[in-house]
Amino acid sequence: MPGVHERTAIVTGATGQDGWFLVQKLLADGWTVHAAVRDVAAAESVFGNQPGLRAVRRDLRDPGPLRALVGDVRPEEIYNLAGESSVAASFLDPQATWESNAHVVVHLLDAVRKDSPETRIYQASSGEMFGSVPGGDVVHDERSALNPQSPYAAAKSAAHLLCRSYRESYGVRIACGILFNHESHRRGTQFLSRKVVDHVLGLRAATATEPLALGNLKVQRDWGFAPDYVDGMIAILRQDSVEAAGYRDYVLGTGHLHSVWELVDRAFTLGGFELTWNLDGDDATAWGASFVGSGASAVVVDPSFIRPADPRAIAADPTRARTELGWEPRVGLDVFLEDMLSVRTALSQ
Repeated sequence: MPGVHERTAIVTGATGQDGWFLVQKLLADGWTVHAAVRDVAAAESVFGNQPGLRAVRRDLRDPGPLRALVGDVRPEEIYNLAGESSVAASFLDPQATWESNAHVVVHLLDAVRKDSPETRIYQASSGEMFGSVPGGDVVHDERSALNPQSPYAAAKSAAHLLCRSYRESYGVRIACGILFNHESHRRGTQFLSRKVVDHVLGLRAATATEPLALGNLKVQRDWGFAPDYVDGMIAILRQDSVEAAGYRDYVLGTGHLHSVWELVDRAFTLGGFELTWNLDGDDATAWGASFVGSGASAVVVDPSFIRPADPRAIAADPTRARTELGWEPRVGLDVFLEDMLSVRTALSQ
């Protein structure tokens, strides 16, 4: 049986935000990348005709072909980035979220265990797994207890624990990156940052005529810049020790909290619009913002966007990644907001 093909990787979820940056980086470094996607034509349109890219159709709802791909390619590395990535969407379809974020992982792990045991696997875990409770810790590291508060977080938690079990029980070389929110111009339209940026661009173009409607404006998250986190993924997978017993999971985040209203305010300011805020009281539906000068309503809270359970604040403690991997993310909302505003402006012209 042939050994592992060096410098060959499989990337699931290749056309998503993180997958796009990762595939570009691997190709630039001379890797052959098998991009497992639902739509090959769409992937080829996204990536173009780049040497080393092999777009292959794989649907996570049918894990059999994905298992076969692992056995056929026997890659040096696998990055599992596929699945439902929106917390809000997970409430709308919990079953699909579970199948794509948890169920498929056991098939991937078992394929490596049986057919490609030298392969190293990166699993995309999430800071949402930690959740929050009133009066509890909001800053989390690799030792923090899991407290999922959404179908998305529950599925990610199950997959995370399964990966630990396969590493400890079967010696599979798998490491999880527990990533907190990270944004860029590649963010999909269903995400908060993209919705805010698109609205600001609509105001510039005079096409946005209604106020921006959002959910809980006081929720706090740890936001970073996606390309930095992709660098972290690679560093996590290529730890000095490739033996499963020495593999470790890592939290990636900036360690800085920002409220949703702060992100919105900064995006509007960068776009040339100044806001004044009303955040008084406990009634979230009464919060909002208006434009300085005209006083017209700029931001409102739509009760339908307030999630059934939403952790108030979740922040990362990336000390382990900083000290052991030398990982240093760029900090601040401007890093990704300026990227999103500038690139999306150029794309619209």
